[in-house]
Amino acid sequence: MAQIEDLITSEDHLRRGFADAVLATALRLAVDENCGTRFLTADAADWPRHWYERRGFSVIGHSHCFERG
Repeated sequence: MAQIEDLITSEDHLRRGFADAVLATALRLAVDENCGTRFLTADAADWPRHWYERRGFSVIGHSHCFERG
């Protein structure tokens, strides 16, 4: 199983394909290590979720976080 975390591109480097390259590398490494399940978390209300969907990811669950003040 492989979890992909913290894929962030600085604003100076947006729209140059860097995130695609990093994600593709992470997925290739996971396949090379026989990780049949590859997942990440994304905010349902934020635009990266759609970017991940265009790269083949789909929603399989939801999580919630609560904090008591």
